[in-house]
Amino acid sequence: MPNSTCITTGIIVICMAAVFLAGCTVPDDVPPPTLPPTPPPLQPPADAYSFDQTNDSETHAIPLDATIRVKLPENPTTGYTWHLDTSPGIVILNESYVPDDSSGRLVGSGGTRVWEMRAVLPGIQDISGMYARPWESSAENLTSFSLTLDIVTPPTLSVYTGADSGSEVTKTIGSTFDIRLIENPTTGYSWNITLSEGLTMVHDTFIPSRISESITGSGGIRSATIETRETGDQLVHAEYRRPWVPAGTVTFVDLEGGFYGIHGDDGEDYYPVQLDEEYRVNGLRVSFEFEPAKEVVTIHMWGTPVTLTYIERTPRFDLRIRVT
Repeated sequence: MPNSTCITTGIIVICMAAVFLAGCTVPDDVPPPTLPPTPPPLQPPADAYSFDQTNDSETHAIPLDATIRVKLPENPTTGYTWHLDTSPGIVILNESYVPDDSSGRLVGSGGTRVWEMRAVLPGIQDISGMYARPWESSAENLTSFSLTLDIVTPPTLSVYTGADSGSEVTKTIGSTFDIRLIENPTTGYSWNITLSEGLTMVHDTFIPSRISESITGSGGIRSATIETRETGDQLVHAEYRRPWVPAGTVTFVDLEGGFYGIHGDDGEDYYPVQLDEEYRVNGLRVSFEFEPAKEVVTIHMWGTPVTLTYIERTPRFDLRIRVT
């Protein structure tokens, strides 16, 4: 090969290499590509507590509002299924069945019944179940499951229940606290909550005992979050009654030897011509229904004479708060 040809070929190769290297060089003003961040590994919630048949008859302490998962082996092809009950402080969020054979081709393989729950009331709460066929009433020789949970309120929460009625607590201005009371609106009864002027309702809701399905009469928990807005002595007052039934306060009237009447919430005074001894308590809150007492003459010049057709005590909840 002539020398001139070799020289020319060499120059061409050098030029091509220079062009290639220039194309591979990133200019200084072009930022490097941004790679997507590596997602952190999935971790179970810190407040999730799992239990299975190995925990039968045990007692465990868990924090309030924790998530609870109970997993029990079940084989519906045999006719046996789990029937689970919980105390009012445990609500069932979801219930599902997970077969061992996901393909569905293996007949009679069984699986696992899974409940997801939430602890909504502090104190001792119970979970119990029976593994039975629905048409069998005898509980002999049946598999059972029980779990006792001690629900503890974390330091970051302030929660008061029916057991705290009549108590007095101290709060700083701007702080919040919860009131949680057992309620069953399917019966017509509900908690009527009233607050003094220095308190504000932030959130008020009903938590059914079984959120994933509607079961008549199952009840649940009335949960209210309240904020302190003014210093001084404040009050949370609640009454458990049917709102359409008249309510009032039994009052001892010191006239003509004294007698008991009812001062209605409607502003009227009612004089029952007959009031059972158990309701003759000054200051007692009652719900009542009545009919006008016809052709009744009394020596007590007070209120409207009535014949009570219905009367019952009204359950109350009172919490006094000293706000500083």
